[in-house]
Amino acid sequence: MARRRAWLRPPRNLLILFGVALVLPAATLITLGVRLLDQDRALARQREGELLERAADQGVRALEQDLAALRKRLAGPPCSPADVPDDTVCVVLRPDRFQAVPPQRVPYYPLTPGLKEPPSEPFRELEAQEFGEPPNFVKALEISRKLAASGDASIQAGALLREARVLRAMARPNDALAAYNDLGRMASISINGEPAGLVARRARCAVLEEQSRTRELRQEAETLAADLRGGRWQLDRETYLYVAGLLSRWLGSEVRPGEQEEALAAGVAWLHEKWTGGAPAESASSGVRVLRWNGAPVTIVWASDSSRAAAFVAGPRFLEAHWMAQLQKAASPARAYLAGVGAAPPPDAQRVQRTAADTGLPWTVVVAGAGGQMEPAEFQARRRNLFAGMAAVLVLVAAGSYFLWRSVNRDLAVARLQSDFVSAVSHEFRTPLTALRQFNDLLAEEDGPTPEKRRQYYKAQTRATERLHRLVESLLDFARMEAGRRPYRFERLDAGALARDVTEEFRGEAGGLGFAVTCTLDSAAYPVAADREALSRALWNLLDNAVKYSGASRAIEVEVRRTDGAVSIGVRDHGIGIPAAEQKRIFQKFVRGAAARSAGIKGTGLGLAMVRHIVDAHGGKVGVTSAPGEGSAFTIALPAKE
Repeated sequence: MARRRAWLRPPRNLLILFGVALVLPAATLITLGVRLLDQDRALARQREGELLERAADQGVRALEQDLAALRKRLAGPPCSPADVPDDTVCVVLRPDRFQAVPPQRVPYYPLTPGLKEPPSEPFRELEAQEFGEPPNFVKALEISRKLAASGDASIQAGALLREARVLRAMARPNDALAAYNDLGRMASISINGEPAGLVARRARCAVLEEQSRTRELRQEAETLAADLRGGRWQLDRETYLYVAGLLSRWLGSEVRPGEQEEALAAGVAWLHEKWTGGAPAESASSGVRVLRWNGAPVTIVWASDSSRAAAFVAGPRFLEAHWMAQLQKAASPARAYLAGVGAAPPPDAQRVQRTAADTGLPWTVVVAGAGGQMEPAEFQARRRNLFAGMAAVLVLVAAGSYFLWRSVNRDLAVARLQSDFVSAVSHEFRTPLTALRQFNDLLAEEDGPTPEKRRQYYKAQTRATERLHRLVESLLDFARMEAGRRPYRFERLDAGALARDVTEEFRGEAGGLGFAVTCTLDSAAYPVAADREALSRALWNLLDNAVKYSGASRAIEVEVRRTDGAVSIGVRDHGIGIPAAEQKRIFQKFVRGAAARSAGIKGTGLGLAMVRHIVDAHGGKVGVTSAPGEGSAFTIALPAKE
């Protein structure tokens, strides 16, 4: 039978050949699938490149149309504030003047308006009295007031300026403030290249500072700062920054143009330089240019003729909000970028670009793939099918390999268990056979043992013979149980009486080893339907197991009790115990605990498996409660028979 089972079990070499036969075709299929994926990816990349070329052309065309419409509008009537978006300014340059809409977006200008300056001749006598040795402030004040009544606005402005100066020297600050206030109303006059209104306003602040009139100074400075930021005066850069510095001191916080306003001012300055140099009028009637101011792009779109130049100057925020939005809309679903402006395309993305030299635009347009959104649907579907097929092959190979691995491991485990079983059975047989041989040799001696010794030898031979008989019967019974050919003769019997008898019989064998085996039960009956011989063998196996694993302890308890309609027979020892991880496996055939192997405890690994077979056949349950170092308690629970 053993040879037949070994013949039916698949050899390990056959399993290996099966594994090779499974893996090689799968590897071939996966290799072909990878090559198909590479080809499909190359085709998809080529198609994506064609779509990117088209998207780039559409984006360039959209920008060209937008810029052309803007240049056409610049050639018409001047801009109104409502036509100028945020972060932009509309500029008109003429030989004699400069106009910005809205004015507050340009803090300073490359060209200031040609305002009329006061003449110096009418003020010679006044200044002689003011700066003479000694000065005659009363006479100077009289002359200045006469000149302030002049019909010439420039003479009036010069007189008011000097009147206020004299009043300051005469320690009459309130009268000086009033004179400066009158000067501030003269908007068309310039004093030393600076608007008279601005001169008067900052002079009032200086008087208030001299008088330590802090609250009034702050109010005057805040009003002046608001007018400066609002573009009330058209100033050059040096004048603007000088006044801003004074205001910063008076207000205790920095007053200067923002990054956005300075960027627009830089664009206006470039336009003025180009137009006054004649380049736009001579070379082209319109154009577009992008400048860099502190790293930020400033875009200038202009249209000019010999009499004027109109321009649209846009900062970086308008560039991103308008032109980049137009570009992205035209190039969708691709991702569009302007080189050097805002974010850059991912380094691994396929891209197409149109340089400024090719398009005439002021930017290099870059169009990149949008993460698979431009890939045609047929490529995506084909790739999904390829991936699904490869995944199915991998799953098949993995499943086959797993089952192959399990089969080989199971085969090796069974072979190892069977080898351990043969070794254990050989040892179990060898022990009683050795004892029989020794006693036979003693009985065969010439002088022979005494009658008393002879009786002891015969008893020992009987015990060895019974042990050998039980071992053979156990093996045969287990083989019949495994094959389902073990007959059971069920009868009504008292489980308590059976436990007491088996315990008494076992005590005779274990008592010689120093074990104290006790049986606890009361006078009640414990009726069950059972096969007397089979149930006795199951209890005997539990007792034998307790002896083997008791360690240094020599106490074994048997207890019979009734619980919940069942009769329980328990066997408890106080030995080495069983780890929780092994408690479910110890009822399998050939399985023995790690502690038993390490301690050299002999056994076939069939005792508990036989107990489980017998108890299952009786419709009962067998269980164990144990912990390492605390002993084990095995319990057979059978249905009570009323």
